[in-house]
Amino acid sequence: MIASVEEKIGGVPYQMNNSIEFLSMDEDYGLVDLGFHGPRYTWSNRRGPCSIVWKRLDMEFDNDNWLALFYATTITHLAVAGSDYLPLFMEMHKTWEMEIAGHPIWIFNQKLKATSKELSKWSREQYGGIFQKPKEFEQKVKEVEEKWLTSNKLADKETLHEIQAQFVRHLKVEEAVLK
Repeated sequence: MIASVEEKIGGVPYQMNNSIEFLSMDEDYGLVDLGFHGPRYTWSNRRGPCSIVWKRLDMEFDNDNWLALFYATTITHLAVAGSDYLPLFMEMHKTWEMEIAGHPIWIFNQKLKATSKELSKWSREQYGGIFQKPKEFEQKVKEVEEKWLTSNKLADKETLHEIQAQFVRHLKVEEAVLK
């Protein structure tokens, strides 16, 4: 998904309405694009000069809580090597700064574990567990649906549609993680 005209070259012209839901989600969760170092585009269809398309598809979005925890996170677009996607390199500071003695592979392993632990903690605190949200919203849908069926009020119907949309959004997040 691209978020602006500047993130695509070639092919069918970018349509803003294709990104409305994506941009809305970013706003709802207070997410900001961290930017990047390196080549502007992360994907190409790898066709000839007349029909090539370049897009910046891969991005890192974070919120204030993340940036407070990993204050110097940077993203670098690396060189492409046999793929239509450029790999991204995310560098985080905090857990990597801790002092650990031992063999370099042991140090790397311990820092990786610490980073994983911090990321899991941050995710739980920020989002309450992405696998729990769909269950919560499924229950909310059932409750609001029952309320609307008994009241038959337009306001309850509108509330139901809002809750259903949030439920679907959380299902999509869960699905994306499981892929």
